[in-house]
Amino acid sequence: MKLLSIITAFLFACTLSANAQGTYKPAERVYNKTGDYVKSFFGGDTPKKYTVWVIGDLRDDINQVINGADSTPVRYRYWRKDARTLWVLDSVARTMPITAGVVVENDKIVDISVLIYRETRGHEIQNRVHRAQYYDAAITERNTLDKPINGISGSTLSVNSLKRMARIALLLHNDVTKEE
Repeated sequence: MKLLSIITAFLFACTLSANAQGTYKPAERVYNKTGDYVKSFFGGDTPKKYTVWVIGDLRDDINQVINGADSTPVRYRYWRKDARTLWVLDSVARTMPITAGVVVENDKIVDISVLIYRETRGHEIQNRVHRAQYYDAAITERNTLDKPINGISGSTLSVNSLKRMARIALLLHNDVTKEE
């Protein structure tokens, strides 16, 4: 009887352990809220929100940048005031999406910040030293950044994700400002 109780307790513990494995979700690191981030780059005001539809050559360029890492959205939303645009984008690093804000002005990145980080590793991409590499970066004709971006050991997928978002923001900015 005692052996049966031990076996039952062991099987029950194994069942709980197996169920818990599928429900693990890493904690979200919220570095900044979208509304606060937008206000900080537009003098405390929130400008009008616009939409750009991803069609034609823009879709082809974004698909080239994404290269199968994420699905291509049908549209992107952004904030704009004069020549400055602000994009809040999501990109999957390893298994979870990273939410980043990218500010572009005069076809160059003014700021890039991780707003929400959901992965278990790689949060170092939010460090000021890493983000400073993106400042004044522009997009080339081949849809790459015109500046080299150094990686972070152990954070390769997160760095690649942030690079993708930077390139997409520059492509989108160039698309919405080319009509001027």
